[in-house]
Amino acid sequence: MEVPYIDVNMPDDKDNQEKVERNIVIEAEVTDKEHELEIQEIWASDDNLYVISELKMLDQTIGDKKMRVSDQLTLNAPDLNIKHYVIGKRPDRVFNNQNTYVNSMSELKNKIDGDYRVIYTK
Repeated sequence: MEVPYIDVNMPDDKDNQEKVERNIVIEAEVTDKEHELEIQEIWASDDNLYVISELKMLDQTIGDKKMRVSDQLTLNAPDLNIKHYVIGKRPDRVFNNQNTYVNSMSELKNKIDGDYRVIYTK
């Protein structure tokens, strides 16, 4: 599996902050059917990075088994606050409470106030 590498220069970085390389990982635990989870975009605003992923239900049934799906990328950026948003229906598992789920990209854009710059698009 190839992991994308992103070198980030933040808007308004007047202090030339030192960059830190780290892995950004998104996971979801699903049941009933297989799912696909992919990081679609990353937005930068002030000291925040918004990682936007999409969770899609596939056709293959997995019955009463549970399955974890994930995606990741490597980010070289200043030490910033990272917030994960997942576009799609939240699976009914406690594990999935660590991320914020929204119905659509337009809902997410309304939720995030202020200016942001798209620094990664799949």
